[in-house]
Amino acid sequence: MSEPFRRQNREGTHGVRAGVIKTVLHGLPMFWPGLLASLVPAALLNRPVGRLLRTHWAVGFVLLLALGGVVTLTLLPAHPRPFWQDVSWPGAVRHCALGVLGPRPAARWLGPLLFAPIGLAAGLTGSRRRAAALLLGAAALPVTLEAVQYAVPALGHTCDAQDVLAGLLVLALGALLGLLARPALRHA
Repeated sequence: MSEPFRRQNREGTHGVRAGVIKTVLHGLPMFWPGLLASLVPAALLNRPVGRLLRTHWAVGFVLLLALGGVVTLTLLPAHPRPFWQDVSWPGAVRHCALGVLGPRPAARWLGPLLFAPIGLAAGLTGSRRRAAALLLGAAALPVTLEAVQYAVPALGHTCDAQDVLAGLLVLALGALLGLLARPALRHA
């Protein structure tokens, strides 16, 4: 492989990574502080959640951190203004996109991708009954989050049916990975 092609390829990859990171850092100013704040309950409650799910404490930690990330990304205001100013924000209108499934920009996959660890945790849960209960509750989460986004337009997020379908798809894929990994982890 020639050096100019290698350099161009590295720069192109770096440009894409930098674009996604820049989008997350600048387009979602509340995401990182909210995710850091969700580390505290994840660190404090991971062992009780792991015992409740009859699994390792690390699965409880990943589940709690992923739930914190999903809630932070979807329910914290999308703009850094004080919340009391959002009530009169002119862009706060109720809108729910019910469009046909299609390609999504990379930044729009961040929310649904946070459902993968939740599905993985459900797949790694110790009993089938608890796994089914966790998956049922997790499947209601995308619908609930989009309903809240529709009901509270001052958050600056719009309801999108594609987000629900993408969240459910990623949740199912995470659960499938967890179910496939469960026998290997039991023998380890």
